Amino acid sequence: MAEIELNREKSMRILNSADASPDARVIAAFAVMFFEATEHADDLEPETYAIAHKLLRMGASELDQAREPTNG
Repeated sequence: MAEIELNREKSMRILNSADASPDARVIAAFAVMFFEATEHADDLEPETYAIAHKLLRMGASELDQAREPTNG
């Protein structure tokens, strides 16, 4: 797998590129999530925290399910 430099600007360019591979898009999306969370986590309303945390768990679950033996 190609190395992806984890910074916000490059990650956003990957997400905005129609030619980016699924691998690059997923890594870039999680990188953007990480940067936003570290920058704003202390300022979130409780409802926003709950939604963000649920999305985080849903993303992790999708990754895990994709690797279950029946799915490849």
